[in-house]
Amino acid sequence: MKRLVCSLSCASAMLLSGCTGVSFTVDTLLNAPKFTEEQSAIHEALIERVGSNITLKYPRNGDYRSAFVIADIDDEPTDEALVFYEYASSSGKDGLRVNILDKNSQGKWYSVKELAGGGTEIDRVMISSVGDEGNTDVLVGYQNLTSEEKTLEIYSYKDKEFNRIAEDQYSVLEPIDINNDGHNEVVAISKSTESETGVSVVTASLLRTEDGEITKDAGIRMCDGVQNYIQSKSGYIEGGRRALFVDGLNAEGNLQTEIVYYRYSSLQNPMEQRPDKLLPKCIRPAGYYCTDIDEDGVIEIPTTSAMIGYENAVTEEMVYMTTWSEYRDFYDLKEKYSGYYAISDGYFFAFPKRWNSSVTVKKDTESGELVFYKYTGDINTSSEEIMRIGLSPKAKTERYVSDGYQVVGSKGQLDYVVKLPLDKREKLIPTIDEVTNNLYITD
Repeated sequence: MKRLVCSLSCASAMLLSGCTGVSFTVDTLLNAPKFTEEQSAIHEALIERVGSNITLKYPRNGDYRSAFVIADIDDEPTDEALVFYEYASSSGKDGLRVNILDKNSQGKWYSVKELAGGGTEIDRVMISSVGDEGNTDVLVGYQNLTSEEKTLEIYSYKDKEFNRIAEDQYSVLEPIDINNDGHNEVVAISKSTESETGVSVVTASLLRTEDGEITKDAGIRMCDGVQNYIQSKSGYIEGGRRALFVDGLNAEGNLQTEIVYYRYSSLQNPMEQRPDKLLPKCIRPAGYYCTDIDEDGVIEIPTTSAMIGYENAVTEEMVYMTTWSEYRDFYDLKEKYSGYYAISDGYFFAFPKRWNSSVTVKKDTESGELVFYKYTGDINTSSEEIMRIGLSPKAKTERYVSDGYQVVGSKGQLDYVVKLPLDKREKLIPTIDEVTNNLYITD
């Protein structure tokens, strides 16, 4: 079954969009994890040093999502451990902490040093080499819920010394082998102020450290008018070139995508270079994130238009047709799929070509199923059913099957079920194979 990577959950979307009306942390959203044997040993060594009155903290994004980051970050053959936590308010120690632990000659974990972190939450953790010396560095992005900009702190662990060697501000931080040299670079998107004009600009740059200072290349401009960056995703553009896709909210509250990739020995951003041609094709309502819809490695960008029959609907009643496009050099977006994207239900159904201008959708308010109808010129009077899609807990799927539904996909404990009319004389009615091939289930 083909799948696409999901859009963010509602809670994550609220958090990442900068909303501050709801107070929660990742820790309150996660069940207490079960420690592995190694994590238990690390935790015991940490408690022995700092006490038990702590709460573990978890990175929100990136490859490392555990409060325990275990990796080889020095020139010894064994791993070290980083643990993120905060003390209880009664301790008198405010703020987030990072502690590095190592093993002694007997193979027992012990705490080496504790440092204060640069925020109230952890955005992401990266293990990379960003300095000229080729040493392994620890990059930790910290976030304060009251600020859009995040804080990057870079740590070094060498000769049993754990130190903060550099600090900077950023909006987006992503490790990606953007120049295809075999190892990851770090792309940082951040705001700055031009010294000559005093105007604030946003640039994407390749990040390095040199003599304890963060250095960046000249970088490239990002598009004006973005209020907040919501999501960044690494993938490919057509032709196999690695790229970073960045979704940001503009002043009108809509999403727009920018693409950063490497060519001619520097970063490129085609959306900023040709905004009049490309940006109008990349703007859509919040919640429609770019993703690799068909898992071919190429990231697709969604745009929306009114579904047939909804052209004059008010915003609250609008139903959208979603078109997914891929970027192609030079400065072109090629349409790939069009259909209905049920974000909350976790699927996209690509319309067969014969459906264009002939099929529309309505929600069955009683069952919650999405129903596809033959369009007869008025959304209210279009009543000839072509297909319906529903979600069923696996324990109840047999009831649907006995009622004429067919299972066309699964996700966790949910089955996706489809019911087709028994009278197949209408040519718009798809075959079950057609439904299966055109249905993309989200994670």
